[in-house]
Amino acid sequence: MVKIFKNLTQIEDVFCKALAPNDDSGKHGVLIPVYAYRMFPEFIELNSEIKKNYEESIFTYWNEEAGFIEKQSKWKHYHRYPERRITNLSPELLNKKAEGSLLIVGKYKGCFKYECYVISPSSLIYTEAGELFRLNKKEEYFVGSAILPMIEILNGSYNNEALEELVDMLKDINSRGFVETMKKGDTGVGFTFESLIGINANSEKTPDYKGIEIKCSRSKQPREKRKASTGKQTLFSLIPNWNIVGNRRGLVEQYGHQDKVRNRLGLYCTIKVFPNSYGWYLEVNESEQRIYVCNYGKRVMFYEMNDLRYVLESKHKESFFVTAYGRKNDIGNEEFHYDSAIYCNKVSFEEFLTLIKENLMGVDFAINLKNGKVRDHGFLWRLENRKYLLRLFKNVQEVF
Repeated sequence: MVKIFKNLTQIEDVFCKALAPNDDSGKHGVLIPVYAYRMFPEFIELNSEIKKNYEESIFTYWNEEAGFIEKQSKWKHYHRYPERRITNLSPELLNKKAEGSLLIVGKYKGCFKYECYVISPSSLIYTEAGELFRLNKKEEYFVGSAILPMIEILNGSYNNEALEELVDMLKDINSRGFVETMKKGDTGVGFTFESLIGINANSEKTPDYKGIEIKCSRSKQPREKRKASTGKQTLFSLIPNWNIVGNRRGLVEQYGHQDKVRNRLGLYCTIKVFPNSYGWYLEVNESEQRIYVCNYGKRVMFYEMNDLRYVLESKHKESFFVTAYGRKNDIGNEEFHYDSAIYCNKVSFEEFLTLIKENLMGVDFAINLKNGKVRDHGFLWRLENRKYLLRLFKNVQEVF
């Protein structure tokens, strides 16, 4: 499959997507999933709180009937949804695409130029391309999308026996239809899946399968009607360098607010790059390799970027995200149909910083002082919306 690229050695990352009916060359463009945003330019002035669209110029190359054609295309951010698309593409290849066609996009190293190919189901390399990216095949067509670094494709390092075993087991569980929960409550969806694949629920370690972390979630909608996940997503907890406040007590004594109902002094807020109502905000200083926690212009505390990188990479090495359609059965018990999965590995600290700059990532303070004792619930780094979680990974594959 990789032989399709004209300038193979220049390709850095490769994105593959099964095209939807409304993916076209111009009016709609091609919708790009959040995890592939890193292949495209940053919107430097983007402010998620302002209702404004953004666009950047990119160059795409298409193997049309007339030869290898360069087009000045657009990378666009639409605030309304929000979503991002590439537009001004190839009408010849996209507007008359066959049902089930794949779009292969290879990004050149160090610039925003892309080789693009549309592969129809009639192509001799259609099956090879879909299987390379582990796309899920529904009858005669592939569905889903994925992103892989070219070096891993060339080296064959994307092969993963443990992952293949997990996918096979998921397919088997999916074929059973709805499975009644084996444990009541929020953890039932994960406990049931892990039990079905033979993971020991009594293990002291975080449940995983041959080094792959398994994270399950439920949805109120089946896959074909499912929208993007919502709600905050905690990544990890990390204590800041206290700097001028000295310690936890100093923080809450100097910056806490009196809670008369609970009779305590507390500081409960989310801190991101845009100032909150208490005057707190984050300052990303890449030259000093620090992220400062500021209050009304004063650098109160800070995080070393190396510390943040270490915790992020150690917590999120290799993950298998499973989603189940959950409902109540006739006797009122919850049951699940496990119907989709995404495999991710190689977390990107650079994307972590980008999410902070876009005001999509922040740190939560939850600390109080009562009866002389200081208590906190951790200093939690959290995504504003879990739908952005996949942006953190360099490799993302919709495997089922």
